[in-house]
Amino acid sequence: MAMEKELNDRKRAILKSIIDDYIQSAHPVGSRTIARKHELGLGSATIRNEMADLEELGYITQPHTSAGRIPSDKGYRFYVDHLMQIHNLAQEEIASIRRAMDERIEEINQLIKKVSVILSDITGYTSVVMSPQFTRAVIKSVKLVAVDEKRLLVVVLATGGIVKDKLIKLNFKVDEDTVARLNQAFNNIMANRTMDQISKTILFDVQKHIQIPDLVVMAVMDAIEDCVRKIETADIYLEGITNILNYPEFSDLIKAREILDTLREEEVLMTLVKKESSKQYFEFRIGSENEIDEMKNLSVITARYGSEDKSLGTIGVIGPTRMAYGKVVSSIKYIRELLNKEILKILGDDS
Repeated sequence: MAMEKELNDRKRAILKSIIDDYIQSAHPVGSRTIARKHELGLGSATIRNEMADLEELGYITQPHTSAGRIPSDKGYRFYVDHLMQIHNLAQEEIASIRRAMDERIEEINQLIKKVSVILSDITGYTSVVMSPQFTRAVIKSVKLVAVDEKRLLVVVLATGGIVKDKLIKLNFKVDEDTVARLNQAFNNIMANRTMDQISKTILFDVQKHIQIPDLVVMAVMDAIEDCVRKIETADIYLEGITNILNYPEFSDLIKAREILDTLREEEVLMTLVKKESSKQYFEFRIGSENEIDEMKNLSVITARYGSEDKSLGTIGVIGPTRMAYGKVVSSIKYIRELLNKEILKILGDDS
């Protein structure tokens, strides 16, 4: 509230002009540029005096080599909270997104992967999307495939069409008949159940009836449990990571490499997407608001996706603090709506 009160309408208009111009050009903005480009009804001398006040208040700063000004993190924060305009996406952008989403997808993680690519392409920044985390995932089917006489591929299909697999090695040979009996037995026990509904006592009873060695049954069971753990763990999809190299702020390749290395760390990404935010609203972390040092020159915008009753995951964009915030919010908003509809279709097919 204090920041809101210290800026009158004139200062707000000038600050917005500076930030809009700087986002577009990446060049420091001077009073003459504002007077010429924006219809504020103010002369360059008046604008210059107001800019001096904005600088003193910490909303803009002056690079050493320029007479113009650039926004500070405080300036960007005020812009996002009070000045940013969110426009609808252009019709050609909407058409492009819809074409990319046209393909029928029956597995949630494939959908999340596609959405992350689309979001990166449409914004020109790095996208980060966390897949849904299904606690107590329902197993739809189990399939065992003999790779050779001593190796089995265990494939588990679960809620949301999510598929995970694991290769297991056995100390003895298994023939086609054994694999067929294993498939039948495990599907009879596990189909449409969660792991905690399946006791190992039941498995041993089955093992006696189908006469398959305990070690084989337990090896398959362990592999299934491992697959289910993976299904119940959220995956994070990062796309367009090298897009930051397209922006002049990151022309220093050593610093750019540090940022790229940081973004590849799973713990860092989990910090970005796990932070609690409203289901319907956006969270902005601008520059120095980021806890990680290597991300102090970046902004992160995230939002939750899912139904009104249940948040399923996070969708977001990472880019320079000189980010086109309004465009990014519009993009996330539109793509999130499509994502929610597609997830409902997939989960509806499961029910």
